[in-house]
Amino acid sequence: MAHDADPDLPHRRHPRFTPMTLVRLAVALLAFMWAVPLGWMGLMSITPDAEIFSSGILPSEVSLAHYRSAWTDIHMLGLLANSAIVSIAAIAGQVFLAAMAGYAFARLRFPGRNLIFGVLLITMMVPFEVLVIPLFLAIQKIPLLGGNDLFGNGGIGAVNSHFGLMLPNLITVYGVFLFRQMFLGFPRELEEASIVDGASRARFFWSILFPNAKPVVITMGMLAFMWSWNDFLWPLIIARDSDMFTVQIGLSSFNEQYGTRWGPLMAGSVLATVPVIGAFLLAQRWILGSFLRSGLKG
Repeated sequence: MAHDADPDLPHRRHPRFTPMTLVRLAVALLAFMWAVPLGWMGLMSITPDAEIFSSGILPSEVSLAHYRSAWTDIHMLGLLANSAIVSIAAIAGQVFLAAMAGYAFARLRFPGRNLIFGVLLITMMVPFEVLVIPLFLAIQKIPLLGGNDLFGNGGIGAVNSHFGLMLPNLITVYGVFLFRQMFLGFPRELEEASIVDGASRARFFWSILFPNAKPVVITMGMLAFMWSWNDFLWPLIIARDSDMFTVQIGLSSFNEQYGTRWGPLMAGSVLATVPVIGAFLLAQRWILGSFLRSGLKG
């Protein structure tokens, strides 16, 4: 005869399989799929040439010869310097210009404000490839640059220059949108109180509003850095001399010029990837927080 279970005995807990478990497994699988190519790239960069395509996974010895070849043959120092110049300019432009535009759309009242902002949002759906030719022609016709006269004729304008490389990334509609969403949530009473105390709108923006937008500032700076650092199409079009090549163009040019030398190419790719990964790890909590806040206000 079966006995009733003792109510005083603790119940045995069985693992529960919830929908969140599936989400975690999917995220772990996705992270693994992203990590495998990066790990393979890192291993190839320290593997001797004779063992790169061997059946083993780990090299028999660690060799830094590929990094020395990348530094000298690919001229990584110049490529990194060009990418850094363009990326720093993009960060400054995205943060300050987008912040000022976002403040105008969030806090100022002027005719057609919502219509203009809606049109800007629509332009986010236009692929950059569609804008390449008009943008190139506009940069080529900038007056008094690259041998051009006052009317933009006779020279190459900002083509093959750092200014031409950084110009498209100085401000984006997404940056304006992100700052606008942040500023919409800032208490309007503080702005009115500061104006009553004699502060101008510019003083309120730079002394109160902008310092309190630190999460969005860090997020936008990080995104601008990644977009500019990893950009390939625009530098490919605008840079004509190797002195103006960024990292991505330099690695591609090296591959075409010398054939596929996997060791130095992987070492150069590691050097090009480390700054982006390091910057993202430092700013990831600010980025996630800003993405969550951006949908709270409309």
